[in-house]
Amino acid sequence: MDDQTDANDVRPPAPREMGSDAQELIRDWEFLFWAFLMFGLARLAWLYLYRPENNAFHLGLSCGFVFCGVLGFLMRWVLSPKMKRH
Repeated sequence: MDDQTDANDVRPPAPREMGSDAQELIRDWEFLFWAFLMFGLARLAWLYLYRPENNAFHLGLSCGFVFCGVLGFLMRWVLSPKMKRH
């Protein structure tokens, strides 16, 4: 009786392979998130070193880019399919 499978047994679906177009699109978005993050951090470093007159504008712009980069990575981490370990 132990060898029989239960018809009501629920199993997770088998993971599907992503197409090359989807992988390329994911790589493009990852590059964009890295670019936002690096640009924002570079602007923060520039702001710290050179201290321009219009400080609030540059600080807001830099933090906006950093926020977009971090949000993109967080979104990818949360939405990525996870493997269950038994």
